[in-house]
Amino acid sequence: MILKLSGINRSFGAIQALKKADFEIGESEVMGLVGENGAGKSTLVKIIGGFDDGYSGEYTFDGEPVRFSNPSRAEKAGIAIAQQELSLIPAMSVAENIFLVGDTVPFFATKKSLALKAKPYLEEVGLDKVDPSISVNRLSIGEQQLVEVASLLAHDPRVLILDEPTAALGESDSVRILEMVERLATNGKSVIYVSHRLDEIFKICHRITVLRDGISQEPRKVSEFNVHSLVESMLGRELQNMFPERMKLTRSEPLLEVCGLWSDATVEPFNFQVYPGEILGLAGQLGSGSGDILSAIGGASGTREGKIKYKGREFLPKSPKEAIKASIAYCSNDRKLDGLFLGRPIKENLTSPALGRISTYGLLNQGSEERLAFGNAEKFTVDVTRMGTEAGLLSGGNQQKVALGKWLSIEPNIILVNEPTRGVDVGARAEIYGKLREFANEGKAVIFASTDIQEITGLSDRIITFYRGMQIGEIELKDISATKVLEQITHPFGVQQEVKTA
Repeated sequence: MILKLSGINRSFGAIQALKKADFEIGESEVMGLVGENGAGKSTLVKIIGGFDDGYSGEYTFDGEPVRFSNPSRAEKAGIAIAQQELSLIPAMSVAENIFLVGDTVPFFATKKSLALKAKPYLEEVGLDKVDPSISVNRLSIGEQQLVEVASLLAHDPRVLILDEPTAALGESDSVRILEMVERLATNGKSVIYVSHRLDEIFKICHRITVLRDGISQEPRKVSEFNVHSLVESMLGRELQNMFPERMKLTRSEPLLEVCGLWSDATVEPFNFQVYPGEILGLAGQLGSGSGDILSAIGGASGTREGKIKYKGREFLPKSPKEAIKASIAYCSNDRKLDGLFLGRPIKENLTSPALGRISTYGLLNQGSEERLAFGNAEKFTVDVTRMGTEAGLLSGGNQQKVALGKWLSIEPNIILVNEPTRGVDVGARAEIYGKLREFANEGKAVIFASTDIQEITGLSDRIITFYRGMQIGEIELKDISATKVLEQITHPFGVQQEVKTA
C-alpha cells in the first residue's frame, strides 16, 4: 500500500470526528471514500493532506511513518488535494495558474514558453484543445476544475485527493472529470475519490471505504456492493425510498404564473405556471438559465422585462425583501455565500427571514425567537441541542437543512430552491425530499432547479427543460424519464440539424 492510516482518532472538543479509523490505498488505485455528512470524511482528508496534525494513530506513506505538519510537506512527499472551492486566479492565464507555486515554477519564462510547458499537464486532464494562454475566467466551471487538477499534476504527486469534484458541475463536465480520473489511474496515479454521487463511485472506483459516525469499515471491492447495500452500509439502516410518494394532483388555477420574464443572465424570456400542491422541476446544465429564473422570481437578480402573476396581482419582486413580504422564499445554490450566516448560531439562522415576527419596535423577543427556531428545527430534523452552535460548524447536510428550514419562519406559499441537495449525502437527501413533498402536500408549491438527473426525475411532478439560456420544453409526469430530460438539456436541436444536413 502506498498510503495507510491505522487507528486514527481526532476530536474537536466534545465531538469525536474519527474513532480508530483506518484507511489505505494502493498504487494506481481509485479508492472511493463515502459516508453521510458528518461521518468524518473531511477530517480524514485533511489529515491525509497535511491540513490537520492534531490526531493520534499511525500514518505511513510509501512504507515510512510520517506526520505532515502542513500541506506543503504533504505535497513535497507526493500527496495533493483538489478541494471543492477552486483556488485559481481568474484573471491569470491557464498556464500561469498551473505554475503559480511549487518547485516546478521556472525562474524566468515567457508566456509562450510557459504555455508550452503547461501543454502536457493539460493533455493529461483532457484539456489538450484548450489554449494555455487564455485567462481562466473564460473557461467553464468544469474546465476550471480540470485546470486545478493540472496544477496539482505539475508537482508530480503519487496520490491525488479529489473532494466532491463534480458537486457544482453539470452532466457533460462531470463526464470529463470521470474520464480524467480513469486516465490518471491508468498512468500510475493513486486517486482518493470523495463523492456523494454514488453512480460516479460505481463507475470509476476499484474499492470503496465507508465511514459511519467516525468509524471506518473495511474497504471492499466495488463489485461487492450494489447501490442498496452501499447506502445501507453508509447509514447503518435501510433506506426505504429516496423519493417520497407523489400525491394525485388536480390542476385548476395556477398558484403562480411566470409571464415573459427575461433574466439578465438568459438569452430569451421564460413562461410557465406552477399549481397548488405541485413540485415543478427546472432541468438544465450549468448556464442553462434554470437557476437564474429562480433568482429573478425571488428578487435576487436583475431582469430586463416580464412579471409574475400571484395572489391576484401582477408584479415582480425587486429584492428578496419584497419576495419575503409576498410569502415567496428563495433558497440559492450557495449556502455558504448567501444561504447562511456561518458565524452566527443555528437559532439565529432559523429565524433570520422573519425578524418582524420575533421583535417589537426593533427589540428582539428571545422567547418568540426560541419557539420559532425550535419549531423549524424539529420540522427539518435539525438537532435542537445544538441551537447555540455556529452554522458554519455543521456538516454540509445539516447546513442545507438549516438553509431550507429557515424559510418556514415566513410561512411561504411558494418556495424556490436552486440545487436543493448539492453536496448532501443520501440520508439527508431523502429527508430534504420528504420535507419538500410535505410542503407541496399542504397545497403550496415548490419550484426547484437541479443539474442532478436522478433528482429532477425522481422528485418532480412536471419538468420544464432549459438549454443555454433558452426554455426548451415541458415534460408531464407520465412522460418523465432520464433519457428524455438529457436529450432536451444537452442536444435539443440535434434532430433538426441532422435533417438539414441530410
